[in-house]
Amino acid sequence: MKNSIFFKIVVMLLILISFSGCAYRYYLGMHGPSIKAFPDVHEGNTEDHECLECHHPNKDPEGPATTHSNFSGCLKCHNDDLKREGVKP
Repeated sequence: MKNSIFFKIVVMLLILISFSGCAYRYYLGMHGPSIKAFPDVHEGNTEDHECLECHHPNKDPEGPATTHSNFSGCLKCHNDDLKREGVKP
């Protein structure tokens, strides 16, 4: 009985952390799509406001609209190096 309750709490916390937003996922190593996949479009972007100019859902976005426009630290989650099959960094 005691283990069952503990297990349910742990599962609910993992689900909450996993799906609650980019900030938590960043610390778990689960980042969003990298801007480095489109270097010609994102060249020189270094601040959040630059990201939100094209991706804010309320500003007729040119790129895919973000689902978390109220978060800060866009580039913490979306500036990873690209990993390619068979290529070592």
